[in-house]
Amino acid sequence: MASYVLATTTKIVKWYAFDISKEINERCFSTIDKLDLSLVPCAADKETAKLWAQSMGLKSWRYVRF
Repeated sequence: MASYVLATTTKIVKWYAFDISKEINERCFSTIDKLDLSLVPCAADKETAKLWAQSMGLKSWRYVRF
């Protein structure tokens, strides 16, 4: 089963870290340099990841599937 995480669109990728047990908004996230799956939530599908990104107010993002 594939999982999706949100990442920046820059040449050096950073990962969007946030707590999905809390309200997702423009102030609830940070970017981190290393992919730490205890901080970066995994979505079961792209649509869920897209909803998270939109809730955070992101204008662009990258999906990383694994």
